[in-house]
Amino acid sequence: MKMGNWGKLFSRAVLVVTAVVGFTLSCGVVFAEETGAFEGTLTASGNRQILDFIEGRTVFTFSLEGHVNLKNAVGGERDFWAEWVGLWDSETGGTIRCVWDDMKGRKIYLVLNGTQLEKGATLTGEFVGGTGPFQGIQGNFILTWALVSFNTDDKVIAGYAKDVKGSYRLP
Repeated sequence: MKMGNWGKLFSRAVLVVTAVVGFTLSCGVVFAEETGAFEGTLTASGNRQILDFIEGRTVFTFSLEGHVNLKNAVGGERDFWAEWVGLWDSETGGTIRCVWDDMKGRKIYLVLNGTQLEKGATLTGEFVGGTGPFQGIQGNFILTWALVSFNTDDKVIAGYAKDVKGSYRLP
């Protein structure tokens, strides 16, 4: 009969240890989450193709590439190479898809929307996913163009934003 009591005590001890280990492991996952705020600058240049549209209304597609430099790291990285593609309409604004590459092949995917593509115009963006350590990233950011220029034939575009600001969460 005494062995039966030891068996019950052992079973209860195993149950308690299992519960403690399970709780500890689940807490480890919670503590692995990273949240933060960031700010920085970006430069971008590329090409645009103006579409023949309604008179007085400018519509174009564009493709840009450039550097994003952050003062505060996102997922441990401060420098990204960005590629943008978008559609811009002088009446309704623009919609853009962008990929930030940390130059190690790990990417963050973004969706942006904004007003006019000109100095002082604001874009709002949302992180919608990523690869590697950026997988599952969520967050928002905003930038305001400090400079936007077009060459004389209106096919080359360049821009600079000095107030890229936002927040993020990595699971």
